[in-house]
Amino acid sequence: MAKQTEQDNLQQMNALLANIKGGKFSPVYILMGEEPYYSDIIIEAILANVLEPSERDFNQTVVYAQDTTSADIVQACRRFPMFAPRQLVMVKEAQHLTRLDILEQYLESPSEETVLVLAFTNKSVDKRTGFYKKAKASATVFESKAIAEWDVAKWITSYIQGKGFSITPDAASLMAEHTGNVLRKIVLEADKLFKGLPADKKEITVKDIETNIGISREFSAFELTKSLVFKDYANAYRIARHFGDNPKKYPLVLTLGAMFFFFSRLLKCHAYYMKDGGIMENSIRKAGIFAQGQIKEYATAMRAFPIKKTMSTIALIKEYDYKSKSGNAGGASEGDLLVELISHIIH
Repeated sequence: MAKQTEQDNLQQMNALLANIKGGKFSPVYILMGEEPYYSDIIIEAILANVLEPSERDFNQTVVYAQDTTSADIVQACRRFPMFAPRQLVMVKEAQHLTRLDILEQYLESPSEETVLVLAFTNKSVDKRTGFYKKAKASATVFESKAIAEWDVAKWITSYIQGKGFSITPDAASLMAEHTGNVLRKIVLEADKLFKGLPADKKEITVKDIETNIGISREFSAFELTKSLVFKDYANAYRIARHFGDNPKKYPLVLTLGAMFFFFSRLLKCHAYYMKDGGIMENSIRKAGIFAQGQIKEYATAMRAFPIKKTMSTIALIKEYDYKSKSGNAGGASEGDLLVELISHIIH
């Protein structure tokens, strides 16, 4: 089975939202997965559209799984709505439910007058169970996967553009290092950022990120890659050791994700340059980099990291990502692995 992508998440959510806003409701929604942000949006749409405001007092039930039972949920679903064509029963934190077999029986014949929502947070239903198989047959199941670390900066850029702003690539990378791939946190920090900007400012820069979110660029993966590009190896090691001394603040997986983002974009620049030749800066623009400072930096990076070295660097980043996640690092700490990676890249 093909791996679900971020684009899949968006397409499925948008199709689901179109039906909900158009008044086409499923009798049961199962919302689950590692990334709850999209489920939050779907929940908001269901709450806004299933019932009219005047119908909600008697026909809307929202509970947390810790405070109820599967039997109680089924009983609530079997009730008839009052002065409305349907009722809404929503169960949050559904991963805490027990006796899913009771709900499995309900899925065989769900009430036509009820919209049941089971929202599992940071968890998916076991796909081997009878409950999941019944859900796939009779319910609407939405599962959202966590976004890959190296796609976070791109997601931030897209989200900020959707709000009517723009953001420089280095600012998006710096923000991605701070937030990680938790979309709820990204949205929260972005909204804080919008409120702190002057009314006439539409482009977000590194300085805006530092001022409004409180992130320092001095110790960042962005600054680490920049040090490698400009051959300031002493600073690269200094940053790597600082990350190693503060693993909770600078987890290796996020550092590697940011480095992968930079070098994969650099590889794209090389690809355009190999195809078209001519002026290097034009190839960099074709790769989607337009800020003048970034163009100069990527031009320097293309000279410091020719295409073969860029590819070998990406391979090294993937190798150390695997080491950090597979337990094959021996007794090496995250900081040790990062310093070792930097050494291999330099030499």
